[in-house]
Amino acid sequence: MADMSEEELILAVFEGRPRDRIPFNIRHEYWYFVNKAKGSLPKEYEGLDLPEICSMWGASWRCYSGYYVESCVNVVYEDVNIVRKEYDRRAKIVIETPVGKLESLIGFDSWGLSSQILEYPIKTVRDIKVLEYVLDSVKVSFSREAYERLRRRVGGRGIVSYFFPRSPLQALFYNYLGIFRTFKFLIRYKAEVEGLMEVIKRHNHKFFEVIGSSPIRVLNLGENIDARITSPRLFEKYCLPYYQEAADYLHRRGKYVHIHVDGYAKPLLPLLRETGLDGIEALTPKPAGDVTLEDIRKAVGDDMVLIDGVPYLYLLPEVSVRELEEFVKRIIMMFPHNLILGISDEVPPPSDVRRLKLISMIIEGFLARS
Repeated sequence: MADMSEEELILAVFEGRPRDRIPFNIRHEYWYFVNKAKGSLPKEYEGLDLPEICSMWGASWRCYSGYYVESCVNVVYEDVNIVRKEYDRRAKIVIETPVGKLESLIGFDSWGLSSQILEYPIKTVRDIKVLEYVLDSVKVSFSREAYERLRRRVGGRGIVSYFFPRSPLQALFYNYLGIFRTFKFLIRYKAEVEGLMEVIKRHNHKFFEVIGSSPIRVLNLGENIDARITSPRLFEKYCLPYYQEAADYLHRRGKYVHIHVDGYAKPLLPLLRETGLDGIEALTPKPAGDVTLEDIRKAVGDDMVLIDGVPYLYLLPEVSVRELEEFVKRIIMMFPHNLILGISDEVPPPSDVRRLKLISMIIEGFLARS
């Protein structure tokens, strides 16, 4: 066990096998690129790549294909023309098809590293058929060469993973209609919206087929679940069957699958075990989220892997180091068998990153006592 790579260590948690320590696996790309763009990257990290920086903190890198790095999944649109025009930290995107066109507007932060949809592509019920045409036109393929480049870049100091496109309901909320318009359309045009959801599901299955036969073992269904938007009733009706079907399909192909739940989640906790998924990423405890560690422990027990768990607020200088230490010790004691420790959900740019090294030292302290 002492010779386990970081990837083997993470897989051992999913497989329920013995391992010599708790993995400390993080996402720090946004922290790195924002500070690099601002000129505030600490000098000791200049010239280092992302996995090397993780090693300095005693952590490993959760490298998502396509997230600030190249993607090993290629997507091509057939008989669809996409025109993108950028101006004033905004991008107007026009998608032209034989059955009509869609227009959307995206806004970017000062560094062009994060974005927000300002105008969603579906504005009228007539736009639904256009989007369905676009989704059905998609062809998906896997690049083994790009995957091997990512593997070499990680170099055993982490794991290469993949975000799937969001489930139908979440895609409507965050990609195609927006939250308000999704609810409005579900009331006025329920049949058309549910028909679109079936097309989104068909579109997503193309990715399941391609990634299901790839060497990537640990997968993320994406999402951004928040109970203030996705109520338990909506979750049961539209999300739960999708997750169960996806989990079953990918499990039969030897994959481990988790879901990204980074909003308020307490009303949804009783439903998480029913998803059939292997884990939950970014389920954020108080003071950032609305759940306690006790709530999470009661809901998932040892049945699901808890990925992350440390609220990002504990990395900010204004929060005491003692609070961080107490929290990390408590979460390790409460989830000794099914924890991949990380930051819920990313290392924020203004972090006191010395605290990441402190977290790894706490993990080492538990290892020394075991």
